[in-house]
Amino acid sequence: MRNELTLRRAEAGDAERVLAILEDGKRSIARFGIAQWQCGYPNMGSVRADIDQRACYLAEDPAGRALGAISVLFCPDAEYDAAPVAWLTGDAAAEGRAGASEPVYAAVHRCATAAEALGQGVMSYLFAQAEELARAAGRRSLRIDTHPGNAAMRGFLARQGFTELQEFELTTKGDTERDLTRIAYEKLV
Repeated sequence: MRNELTLRRAEAGDAERVLAILEDGKRSIARFGIAQWQCGYPNMGSVRADIDQRACYLAEDPAGRALGAISVLFCPDAEYDAAPVAWLTGDAAAEGRAGASEPVYAAVHRCATAAEALGQGVMSYLFAQAEELARAAGRRSLRIDTHPGNAAMRGFLARQGFTELQEFELTTKGDTERDLTRIAYEKLV
């Protein structure tokens, strides 16, 4: 199926479908018994924010059905810039770029596949497209994080060529999740 997919930027009218896909992702994560995405996040507010920032993309089949969603952000990510992680592309503060408006990376967040399309290459397609978007924007890498217990995502990221870096603690999701430990990943593009 991967060769039949197309990528398009999500629009305001896609918000319900994007949220439905993310809800499918929540159900997939729940099987691991971890708190990631189980306490009201992501929600319609985060979906709308991604769409408003023009960061949300959909993978569609030839019939125009959205089967996967991903957010690719090109602005500085406060969590990643503050995390004491030895990033492959370096540390903004150490390089004298703290507060830089153009990071060297693109950040991937809120990605999921619709339940009816699991195992059909949708997520691989989305990540390949995220790499293309990052390269086109002049970024040197993709960064992403996941919960240590999210075995499916960790395995997927390894297969996609991401380097597992180290654990760190999130600082901004404490209002929705209690277990804030994440593993940082990065892939040079």
